[in-house]
This record gives sequence, structure tokens and C-alpha cells, in this order.
Amino acid sequence: MKYIIVKNINKNNLKNFSVKIPLQKLVVIVGPSGSGKSTLIHEVLYKNTIKKEWNIKNLPEKIDILEQKVILPKDTKLSLGEFNLNKLKTKLSKIQKNDLFVVDEPCAGFCKKEREKILKMLREKVDVGYSIIVVEHNREIIENADYVIELGPGAGRYGGKLIFEGDNKKFKKSKTITAKHIFSKREKESVQKDFSKEKIITISKIKNDCFKNYTFSFPLNNIVCLTGCSGAGKSTLLDVVYRALFKGKNAWKIRLKSVNINGKTNVRRSFIVPQSPIGNHPSSTLATYTKVWDNIRTIFSDQKTSKNLGLKKSDFVVSKKILEGNADFSKDALRVSFQGKNIKDVLNLTIDEALEIFKTDTLIVRKLKFLEEVGLGYLVLGQKSGSLSGGEAQRVRVANILSKKLGDRSVYVFDTPSRGLHLKDIPVLIDVFKKIVNKNNTILIADNREEIFDYCDYKIEI
Repeated sequence: MKYIIVKNINKNNLKNFSVKIPLQKLVVIVGPSGSGKSTLIHEVLYKNTIKKEWNIKNLPEKIDILEQKVILPKDTKLSLGEFNLNKLKTKLSKIQKNDLFVVDEPCAGFCKKEREKILKMLREKVDVGYSIIVVEHNREIIENADYVIELGPGAGRYGGKLIFEGDNKKFKKSKTITAKHIFSKREKESVQKDFSKEKIITISKIKNDCFKNYTFSFPLNNIVCLTGCSGAGKSTLLDVVYRALFKGKNAWKIRLKSVNINGKTNVRRSFIVPQSPIGNHPSSTLATYTKVWDNIRTIFSDQKTSKNLGLKKSDFVVSKKILEGNADFSKDALRVSFQGKNIKDVLNLTIDEALEIFKTDTLIVRKLKFLEEVGLGYLVLGQKSGSLSGGEAQRVRVANILSKKLGDRSVYVFDTPSRGLHLKDIPVLIDVFKKIVNKNNTILIADNREEIFDYCDYKIEI
């Protein structure tokens, strides 16, 4: 068997990382969000075909990477799932046997029938000699891959290590965190409650490409999950609910006037949590996106040393050049310290570490505590927003919601919140959803992962 040989790679959280990747096989790369999977396929393998930074043996000359869209192009009438599935079919029809095809989460958002179809498409190519690498969290691909590479054990600076490499038979016996979740039996099935005992929102006269005079009902004060294959109308219904119930600024611009709504007095307002990447600005970091950096700059500018040196809040701004390592804070700014840390040290703190350093500051603790609660304590304050994985970005948004004073009687709408999430992270996300619901709010999601159903109060199939 011929292998791609990767040796002693140092990139992001991969430190002296080495791995063997077989060719002409269906290889799946698994591990928690932020464990280094994307770094391996994008920053190491793919970029090495453009700029030979590392000596990687047997690496095909051409690597074709397919990433799933999370936001639809404006010029398509397809659903997001249909669009991504068409892209995958097109790519598979064009790849050559000597190429390496890499797919990032091909099964995200798809129903079981579609996931099995995607597996069949990939297997048919591999069975006639093609080389395919898949980064995936869904069971179907992982259970049926030829070879598994697991990164971990955690994420960020706690990840980047090779936990397992080998065929699926050995993986099943390995008892790694992913193997345990994949091959263990599902412990519970979702229990459907009695709709009639709940306060209900009913939206009728829904008319568009998917629905003709359709009526949609869902119970309030619960976690409600819409399921269904691509094109069924899940995202459409989420949009209808959000727009029909929205009461924020300029609500008249998006509110639907053609529908009838019963139970609207039981809802104060609606919020939608998009899937798009966060903070596209080149100087956007986790700390600036969550606005915690503003509080930190205030603390540093208020220090006695800052006063003596005539430093202002603006002297502690993080620039693009600083993030890229091409510049540094001024010498005077670096002389200022808080709890033994200068501003550069603080930029490199994890959320967990920052919570300890700033434990006496109520505002900072409030913002950071929720990031810790959604399982992101390993992230570094100075991490670029655009470098977050899909699962991490989604949870940062959830933490932002929690960091604000939650009102009651609101409906929070999420499209595929499990995207990018390792199986171990799903209960963590659900716990956060429950906290929102316990404040007399409602969670409405569209998702097709069975592991999500286990924790939802209601499942509505479209």
C-alpha cells in the first residue's frame, strides 16, 4: 500500500506532527472541533502542492478540496443541501485517478438517506482506485471508511496530536473518544410530548416555492427540531418563523404580512443565529468579536504605569500586523502589566486562563464564562475569528446570546447547529439550549443528526 508520509510538521496546533495517509482508500479524519483537522488538510497538504514548504513524500501533484457552502449563492433556486450535493456530484465526475480529493464534512446537514447516498458515491470512486480524504463527524462515513486518522485529545493548544491511525477494524477496538461515540449504542430516544398541553405558535397561509397554503405549528418553551431531506423546506420554515415573529429594529422591512399567526402574544421577539463565519475583518479576533478586548484595554489603560507613560486605550488595539507577527505593541505598551501579564501575554491566554486572570472583573467574567460553558475554554483570546471551525463559530454565537441579559418569551432559531460538532460536543450544546429554554424561551432548530433528536423535546418531520 502506498502512503503519503507527513513528518515533523509545525503549523498552528500541529507540533512535530507526523502521520501516514494511504492512497487509493477512503480515509476519514476525525476529532473534536479545533483539534487540527482543517490545518492538516488545508494548511499542510493542500498548500504544499502550491508552495513546497515541507518535504511530504508521495503527495499527489494535484489536490482538489471541496468545502460545503453554509450560505447559498443568491443566483440559485436550490436548497443548501441540494446545492452542496450537486457540487459534490460535479467534483466526483471531474477528479482524476492521480489526484487527491479532499471533502470537508460532506454529510453535514443531510438526512440519513442522503448520507447513505453520499457514502455510496465516495465508495464507488475509491473502489476503482481513487484517493479520497474526508473530514467528518457523521457516523455513516466514519463507520465505513477504510482508514481512520484521529486528532486530539482536545482542541486548540490541547489538540494537534495523533491519537490514532489505522484501519477501521483496529479503530473500532481502539476506544478513542471518537470510537467510543461512534460504535456505542444510542442510549436514549427522544420522547415526544403532548402538543395539546403546550402554548403553541401556528403560522398559516405560508406560500412559496416549497409550500402552497401551508400551516406550521410548534410548541413554545421547548427545544423543537425540524428534520427532513434536502429541499423539504426546513430552512424556509425557519426563515418564515423568524420573520413572522421578529419585533426588533426595522421589523417592518422583513416581517411577513401574507401569513396568519396564532399565539403571537406569547412571543416577545425572535432571533436567528446564522451559520456564516464570524468576524471577516483581518484584525478580528475572538476577543474583539465578543467585545471583551474593549474591557481588557480599559483595564490596561487604567493601570498606574499607563498613566505615567501617557498611554491611552488606543495604545492597546490589536492590529492586523500584530496578529500576523509582522509588528508588535509599542515598547511602552508592553511595559504595562496586570496580574503579571503584559498585553501581548493576555492576547495569548486561553479563555480558561483569562477567566482566572480577570476573575475580579464582572463584565469580562460574564462574557468569557459562557464561552467556557459551551466548551470553548481552550480557545485563545487572540485567535483570528476567521480561523474558527464551523462548530466553534456556531458556539461562539450561542455564547454571545447567553452573555446578554436573556429576556423571556423569545424564539431562537438555528439552522444545523450540529455542523462541525464532534459527537461529544452535542450534549454540551444541548445543555446551553436548555439554559435558554429555562428562561422561558424557545429553541427552534433544523437538523438531521439522530444524536440531536435524542435531546430535543419535539421532532417535526417535514
